[in-house]
Amino acid sequence: MQETWTEIEASLLQLCALPHNQCWLQQRGQSAADLVAGKLAEIRGGLIGMPTRENFVGPKMFLRVVGAGNRSYGGEWWFDADLLDSLDRAYQRLYFNRLERDGAIRALLREALAITTEWNTLDEVWSLVLLPGETLAGYSGIGTRQPLLGRLPITGPGNRMLVGGVRQTWFPVKNPFWVQLH
Repeated sequence: MQETWTEIEASLLQLCALPHNQCWLQQRGQSAADLVAGKLAEIRGGLIGMPTRENFVGPKMFLRVVGAGNRSYGGEWWFDADLLDSLDRAYQRLYFNRLERDGAIRALLREALAITTEWNTLDEVWSLVLLPGETLAGYSGIGTRQPLLGRLPITGPGNRMLVGGVRQTWFPVKNPFWVQLH
């Protein structure tokens, strides 16, 4: 079990050792150890239990919902495109106009992926497409519950816990050419 965390830590330290990442860390006044500790805490806080290392082979599509303050190409958290497809199919049977349907699907994605409002406004959907034969390593697990409003106590007005429970994948590295607006 500990070996998965050791593997993720080693991978992150290798990435931090790359010259362009060393420059980036230096510009931010951040050490590699601090960045790695923060990423490990993020992964531990985002997934229930131990993540599973997986090598995904294309054809395969992952999605990421982003807002203006999120990274599309550099974002590390993705979910299987089948989730959005199943929500879209379920809502096609109901009488909604496109705006209502998109709003309902956005709300369900926020709930299922447990995306706190401070993290993300869910304005766009981006895809990461693995072409046939392409491979990509990632760490998957079931997403944890998160508060709707991260800066307020859970007992604060309007706050509640988002359900989570959907399988999500954290990719430390990916080819940016595989990422596009969905």
